[in-house]
Amino acid sequence: MIRKTILLLVTLTCSIVAFAQEPSNITGTTDPAKVKRVGLFKVLNGRLKEIATSIPDASGRFAFRFTPEYEGLYAVGSGNAQNQQGLFRFYFKGNEDLNLKLSQNDYELTGKNSPENEVLFAWDKESKTFHDKGTTPGGMSTYVDFFPEVEQFKGKLDAIKKSAKTGNSNFDNFFPELVDYDFAYYAISYLYMPRTAHPSKEEMSDFYTQFNADRYLTTELLKFPYGDRFMSNMIYRKLDLSSKPTFDQQVAAIGPDVLKGQYVLQRLEGARSYGDFQEMNEKYKKYFTLPEQTERAKVVEARLVETKTGVPAFQFNYSDINGKKTSLTDLKGKVVLIDMWATWCGPCRAEEPHWEKLNEEFQGKPVAFVGISVDQDKPKWDTYVKEKKLKGIQLHAGSDNELSNAYKVNAIPRYILIDKAGNLITADSPRPSDPKLKALLDEWIKK
Repeated sequence: MIRKTILLLVTLTCSIVAFAQEPSNITGTTDPAKVKRVGLFKVLNGRLKEIATSIPDASGRFAFRFTPEYEGLYAVGSGNAQNQQGLFRFYFKGNEDLNLKLSQNDYELTGKNSPENEVLFAWDKESKTFHDKGTTPGGMSTYVDFFPEVEQFKGKLDAIKKSAKTGNSNFDNFFPELVDYDFAYYAISYLYMPRTAHPSKEEMSDFYTQFNADRYLTTELLKFPYGDRFMSNMIYRKLDLSSKPTFDQQVAAIGPDVLKGQYVLQRLEGARSYGDFQEMNEKYKKYFTLPEQTERAKVVEARLVETKTGVPAFQFNYSDINGKKTSLTDLKGKVVLIDMWATWCGPCRAEEPHWEKLNEEFQGKPVAFVGISVDQDKPKWDTYVKEKKLKGIQLHAGSDNELSNAYKVNAIPRYILIDKAGNLITADSPRPSDPKLKALLDEWIKK
């Protein structure tokens, strides 16, 4: 039995025409052995947000019936909002049918479809090879073959942009813009995908040397599923990355405040401590001009509130190589520096000499240095600790442990600093190689 999801969505979003009134139908087939779920997404300020899911039946059939909340682009496919491979965009205004056959990497229209989606399908077929090369990591393509293709394809764009004659003036006026943005997105994305060979500045073709990022750094980006990621690439084109531009300089390279807000939120959502969130939010919140942007910031704040300075720290309790357990309570009266690490982590090992030196410098002072391993292979950790004779208290938590979950530790090394009373100082401390950590330890020892 086909699972259908019926949606009535009336939230304001960035669109060509707001508030479509009639429901639309999506009916499709796929290979159920390869595609286990199909998502339906709306475009929300340059990103995708899933609004419904359909599970293909044994015959591979799936379907949606929904009322578009705006006239414009939506996406359907097996990908997700973060990894858009396997997602394909379509145009809905309400009261139309979309019939398609879907695979993991492609789609084709079947049966009767709206004129708008027929035009999009023709453009997608025309640009498929170019799109796949530009947005797919790896592959055999290099700039030697791709750059001539860019210049050749550029010459076709004017004729393609004139091909939209659907009778829907909203779409027909939008389509030339879509072609321009798609072409630029595919071509620029190519530069940031892993390749076997990369061009020098002198080897860039005319499209790249004449590329004007400001032409695309406009609020029109908010209409496209790839708006946020394209914005980041264009900033990289505007700035000389070899000069290591600051985040302030990156934000300043963007024109409209609403796009500045989008870019800041990308960074803000990666914040690892409440302190980091507060500092960035206070500095840049003036750019959050959309209600949805303000809500995104609030979600980040709620997620990080447990990492706020002064709140009780997570009460860990883990064993050393001899099976003896040590808890945070056992260390009360000392400033506690936790090192979340693993034997396989290169950056963790690079910090070891600095960790050892700090241990020596603070010997006899009220500081506890606690290494907590996230190694899945405990015997390997046992051997490593013994062979290296690591200083400090060395404990094993294993992968997917409560401490990592409490402080959203998704990358190591991570250093967590706790005061003498067992309250959090920071969930994302400077590393031992950073002189700021020594100054921070000195400061909190005196309190």
